[in-house]
Amino acid sequence: MSDTRLNRDNAIIRDAAILAGWIIGLVLFAGILWFFTQPVRDRILSNAVNQTLEQSGDIRRLEAPVPSGALRAGVSKMGSWYTMAGRPENRVFVFAFIAEGTFFPCAAFVTPEGNVEEFIPLNNHGERMLRRISPEILNLYTRRIEGAEL
Repeated sequence: MSDTRLNRDNAIIRDAAILAGWIIGLVLFAGILWFFTQPVRDRILSNAVNQTLEQSGDIRRLEAPVPSGALRAGVSKMGSWYTMAGRPENRVFVFAFIAEGTFFPCAAFVTPEGNVEEFIPLNNHGERMLRRISPEILNLYTRRIEGAEL
C-alpha cells in the first residue's frame, strides 16, 4: 500500500514539474520574442502614427525611436518615445490615454526643454474623449510625461 501511495506522490510531483517546465518555457519564449521584435514593433508603431498624422493633415512626422538611456530621469516610460523628423531635438511620446474607463492612442509632442506642447489623439474616439477630459487630468498626464514631481 505504501508503494502505491509513493508512486502516486511521485506522479503528482512529476506532473507538477512538467507543468512548471511548460510555463517557464512559454514565458521564456515570449520574453525572447518580445526582446528581438522591438525594432519591428517600433517601425510598425511609427508608421501607423505617421499615417494617422498624414490623414489628419498634420505635417509633423515621427522619425526614430529614442533609446531609454537617452531619456531624462523621471520621464514616463509607459509608452514609446520618438524623435521628430526635421527636428530631432523635439520628442514625441506615444501612449495609451485612459479616460472614462476606455483607452485610446495618443501622441504628446514635447519641446526640447521637456515640456508637453500638445496632445494629439490618434483615432476618432480619442478626439471626442480628449475634448471632454478635465484640465486637471490633462495636467496630471503632462506632469507624468515631463517627469515632474507629483
